[in-house]
Amino acid sequence: MPVKSKESEVLAHSPTGPLTHFHQELIEVHPLPIRIFHWIMAFTITTLVFTGMYIHYPGLLNIPFSTVKTIKGVFNFILIANTALYVYYSLITKHYCELIFRLKDVHFLPNFFRYFLFLKDNPGYYGKYNPGQKATYTLWFLLILIQIFTGLILFFPDIFAFLIPKLGGLNKIRMVHYLVTWIFVATIPLHVYLALTEDPAKLQSIFTGWARR
Repeated sequence: MPVKSKESEVLAHSPTGPLTHFHQELIEVHPLPIRIFHWIMAFTITTLVFTGMYIHYPGLLNIPFSTVKTIKGVFNFILIANTALYVYYSLITKHYCELIFRLKDVHFLPNFFRYFLFLKDNPGYYGKYNPGQKATYTLWFLLILIQIFTGLILFFPDIFAFLIPKLGGLNKIRMVHYLVTWIFVATIPLHVYLALTEDPAKLQSIFTGWARR
């Protein structure tokens, strides 16, 4: 199996960004658990978006409402399980240190946005994820918690009957759930773009785990 060499480590961690060298080597970017969590999350959120849209606009397809609601319920619990396991994995491996947007990342935003807006050629080096990615992932984590919370209330209104009036009623809860869904839909293209801003070769790493440096 390819191993990350000291030479590739230096090239990848250059303060001016990834450098070219006649010797390109493979380095592991995304371990197998990260890829599994990622693709389960991607498939789950996609399914929840489509089933949620159908529930909101039930005339779109000729599918029994109860069937769609059951599918959405199943994937709600898949989302909960996948999120819980991802958080546990991130804590024990310290992966969250690379993932979460922190106060120190604010310092890198001006430089990153200059590259993002095509005002400079070199993205610079920010670690495994650039500030835009970290901000997106942190936002998504908070949104997923909101979706899990509101989704459980909407799926089990009788169990959470004591809580519904305090949150403004089912209609307000449903509206929050709906708006958060659209935030996910709007930020997915941004996620793909930010993943490619530094190095297009990184795209293959979410499939294979490895990228060339």
